[in-house]
Amino acid sequence: MFEWISNMNELEHQQSLRPRHQLTLAHAWAGMIVMLFATNGLLCHVAVAGNLVLTMNTDRSTVTDGTVRVGDVAKIEGGSTTDRRLIARLDLDAIHDGEPCLVSQRQVNTRLLLAGFSRDEFQVIGASATSVVSASPGHQSKQISSIIESQLGQQFGIDAKRIDIRLENQTQLESFVNQFEISTRTISLAPRNDFPIGRTRLQLQCIAKGTTQTSIPHQVWLDATVGLSMRVAVAKEPISRGVNITDSMFQIVDRTMTSRADFVDANSVAGRAASRYIAPGTILLANHLITTQTATQPIVRRNDLIDVVIRAGAGEIRLKNARAMEPGRAGDTIEVLNPKSGKRFNAEVVSANLATVAPAWQRSIVR
Repeated sequence: MFEWISNMNELEHQQSLRPRHQLTLAHAWAGMIVMLFATNGLLCHVAVAGNLVLTMNTDRSTVTDGTVRVGDVAKIEGGSTTDRRLIARLDLDAIHDGEPCLVSQRQVNTRLLLAGFSRDEFQVIGASATSVVSASPGHQSKQISSIIESQLGQQFGIDAKRIDIRLENQTQLESFVNQFEISTRTISLAPRNDFPIGRTRLQLQCIAKGTTQTSIPHQVWLDATVGLSMRVAVAKEPISRGVNITDSMFQIVDRTMTSRADFVDANSVAGRAASRYIAPGTILLANHLITTQTATQPIVRRNDLIDVVIRAGAGEIRLKNARAMEPGRAGDTIEVLNPKSGKRFNAEVVSANLATVAPAWQRSIVR
């Protein structure tokens, strides 16, 4: 009997343990299911709210069509592709070309709410406000040109208002605007030895976007047409060969020149004779006129060795022992041979052993 009672107690003990074990497993499964649903719910919340994050730009933004949109002032992350595209196209404000405006986080929040997004579907972080400026491609081109004109004028001591630079390669401009900041602090014109007139390539040193002022600048080349406003003499009437020119036969005007030529000093035309027929409207060049000389003997003879001064910006370069290929008096333009390169060029005779390069158009520059 004691053995039976002992067996019954053991059976009851085992049966009492079994429900507890089953209850523990049930609780475990139930806990996992609850956690799974909770996790799914959290993930669903993140997919809707936490994943749509708009980060306001810290740097100034630029728009090209006069309309500020959310995508212009904030980086949009998370959410669906459709939502991101929709938000990026939401308009915030309209601004005029060249006039900056300020867009705040509050404006962005309000615009998304007006578009039908609820407050728990997005969050805006980053800068409390960002500056936006409207700059059409034409305006950006003018900004770059203005910077280069100012720096070119400083290099050669010329009023920047007399310089006209046109950047006409749109592919270069688009690439430049996308890569570099447009300001006097980030764009620098490389020093030049001579003033460029006409079609040329300008070398710039530029700081890329998102880098500091201490970063190594990039070397960039831009195709350009450079014009210079100069005072030139223009024939008002037909002038025959050998006729002495009077003040009534020409006028002095300001013209923007885009080609290099040996323009005559407009103040020294009167009293000189025409070397050829000159049609009305012709800009007078040095070879249109005969220089009146009191001395008959040239001061430089053919094959004489002379020094040639070449103006290089604010300084000068002296080429020694250049060979005169023809005789000339003071003020004459003669052909000279460079002994190092073997190339020939024109220079104006200054004295018996000195000449200078391209005097006419360079004198027009500094006047």
